[in-house]
Amino acid sequence: MVSYSDIKLNNESLASGGSSPIAAFVGGTAGIGYEALLALLRYSSSPTIYIVGRGESRLNSLIETAQTLNANAKLIPIVANDLTLVKDAQKAAEQIAAQADHLDLLVTSQGFISFSSKPEYSTEGLDKVTAIRYHSRFRFIITLLPLLRKAPSPRVISVLASGQEGPLDLEDLGMTKPEKYGVFYAAGASSSLTTLAFEELSKQKENEKIVFIHIYPGLVSTGLQAVGGPAPLTFLFNNVLKAVFWLVGYTPREAGERVLFAATNGRFRKLQPGATGEGTLIQEGSNGSKGSGVYLVQGNSSVASGNAELKKLKDQDAGKKVIEYTLNEFERISKL
Repeated sequence: MVSYSDIKLNNESLASGGSSPIAAFVGGTAGIGYEALLALLRYSSSPTIYIVGRGESRLNSLIETAQTLNANAKLIPIVANDLTLVKDAQKAAEQIAAQADHLDLLVTSQGFISFSSKPEYSTEGLDKVTAIRYHSRFRFIITLLPLLRKAPSPRVISVLASGQEGPLDLEDLGMTKPEKYGVFYAAGASSSLTTLAFEELSKQKENEKIVFIHIYPGLVSTGLQAVGGPAPLTFLFNNVLKAVFWLVGYTPREAGERVLFAATNGRFRKLQPGATGEGTLIQEGSNGSKGSGVYLVQGNSSVASGNAELKKLKDQDAGKKVIEYTLNEFERISKL
């Protein structure tokens, strides 16, 4: 683990370095994503930040507040009405692509909590929970890869549930069989899809500079409200468990600071072929090798190397199937 004091020392050093990153935050209008955005504003000199969220007036109000932390920051609102829709994610990503000449950092954290035991499909035919946790995030990533490739040390971060990967039905990645669906299945599936897709993107030569980080932030009490499912369960989460998280977990501010640490610290570099990283603090990647370029970062800023379910999926060459499925879905949805 990394102590919070060390996290803050790392982040404070960014200002002295005169950092002026170009970043995009998707889901950065609330919760951990918002706190990570504020941390970047506090500790960088003159960042340019694209902030993706719903409602132009809401975004402008948020930017007005955030601007007080850094008068030299350039904050650009990008409106996306519904991030359970891949097409809306694509439109927002294209707005960023049309304005930025490169991208140093992409942070995705959009999502919601549902205790429904049945999938609710969007107009694009995707389970909404999985669509916002995985599909729309990867629509941003795929669209913005050309900008990331132009940066000297780009990083992509998905704040979700690394180390909590669950089983996948590789013959039904779109979850079209409601009888197999469940709260825990959907949660584990989104995590597995993310880690496997990150590993496949990292293998591509054109992405050799990009570091992909899947973060499980641990227990954090944010304003996120659970929806769907049995009323007693949602009441328990919204009124009891969130209070417990506040007592025993991380504060939103610390969680945001730890996201910024993952986005900037050298221990999460990608080693090029032949480099060993010996004598450094470089961490073990998701494939068990130091400096692999894909990291499963935990709430205390340590790393996991994957669990038994992830290993089973890798043994089935699931990564290639996940990327193929994802790109095919994007193509299908583009024609709707």
